[in-house]
Amino acid sequence: MKNKQYDDDVREFVALQNGVFVVVSTDAVFNKNLRSTLLRHLTIKDECVYNVATVEGLHKEIKLLRAKSHKLLVFIERELNGRNTSDLIRYLKSDFTNELFLVVLTTEVERDKLVLLHELGADNIITKPISPDTLIEKIAFTVKPRGQLGELMDKGRQSLDMGNPLEAAKAAKQVLDLKPNSPSGLLLMGDALRAMGKRDDALRAYTQAEKGAKLFLDPLKKIAELHREEGNTQEELKFLERLDKLSPLNVDRKVDIGAGYIKLGDADKAKLAFDQAVRIATKEALDAVSRVTQSIAVRCMESAPELSEQYLRQALNTRKNMLDRSDIETFNRLGLMLRRQGKWQDAIVEYRKALKISSNDGGLYYNIAMAYTEGRQYIEAYQYLDRALTLNADLWRTGEAVCYNIATVYRRYGKKEQAVDYLKKALELNPNYAKAKSLLEEIGQGQ
Repeated sequence: MKNKQYDDDVREFVALQNGVFVVVSTDAVFNKNLRSTLLRHLTIKDECVYNVATVEGLHKEIKLLRAKSHKLLVFIERELNGRNTSDLIRYLKSDFTNELFLVVLTTEVERDKLVLLHELGADNIITKPISPDTLIEKIAFTVKPRGQLGELMDKGRQSLDMGNPLEAAKAAKQVLDLKPNSPSGLLLMGDALRAMGKRDDALRAYTQAEKGAKLFLDPLKKIAELHREEGNTQEELKFLERLDKLSPLNVDRKVDIGAGYIKLGDADKAKLAFDQAVRIATKEALDAVSRVTQSIAVRCMESAPELSEQYLRQALNTRKNMLDRSDIETFNRLGLMLRRQGKWQDAIVEYRKALKISSNDGGLYYNIAMAYTEGRQYIEAYQYLDRALTLNADLWRTGEAVCYNIATVYRRYGKKEQAVDYLKKALELNPNYAKAKSLLEEIGQGQ
């Protein structure tokens, strides 16, 4: 059930904090959905939403809006115009700590990437697509702390920022009185004690916070910082490596680990850490090149399939030693381009390469079945289609055209009843689908 409080929290952000929304994205669907959600569900006008498509545009917009004392909620893509935005996210949160909230937009990604985004400073993460109710809830949780604890934490952070660690410690104590062993409260207490020069007490607070929340990275980072300030490289490394296990994609930390081992005179371990840092940075760079070539390929799909094929192959070749499940869509696109050119056998070769990465992907088996159908190899088409439907019985729900294609393979293989069943499924999805009606008539099952 929808929570009216979330609606009120978002409205209060706009009305009481002079809040506005800045969307750093070229995703027209998300932009449209955000504006529609704010207007239809919350009666918040379009003038509160600002769209930018480049990093340069974002810097300019932030400067203009901050000059008007606006509090900002920035939605930013994890990848913008083919580039990873991790460095930008880190910069925004360090330079505008209390002036903006940051919500990262992404598609489904691995856990390690999500952990890194939170570590860099993301206040929240939205996985697209997102429903209006969920979008409102995400915004509400971002802009307003939940209840008294959240308000006390905000008060304590503000006291620290204003150079008043004693008040911050009082706020932290209130948090801990309400919720003993609260990791956030202990972290705030540690920061306050550290600012007062009580380093041993701060270390105890951080350690207690870390024990209470195994995936809360901040206490470990604070402990590592304390040991570094004291020149205790051995202890600093211990906590840096624990952080690295929790969030293994942070390049800068791997460099710090390597530098620590250099200080300790262990060149072999240092090189291992440095090589890992270079490997991750190289993968990020290759990913960026791959995204650009894929973007070009998509633009060429309709009018220049041969050129599209060329760039899709280049995208895969760029990542040939680092291919993973995220590349399946590229293989599927390449297969489609080859089939459009009548190269169905070449398409099957590419689909089979993809199966080595994702052996239980029903969509890949379906695409191989379609390629065999185009080559009039109906026995092979049936075998791969049967495997596809075993792996994903709901494949037909993808659309009426998929139902029709499945029915066509069954009919060619002599399985009339199954063909009729899938043609009827096609008409469930689209009662006006002429191709399904026509084939039903041909089989003798017309209505």
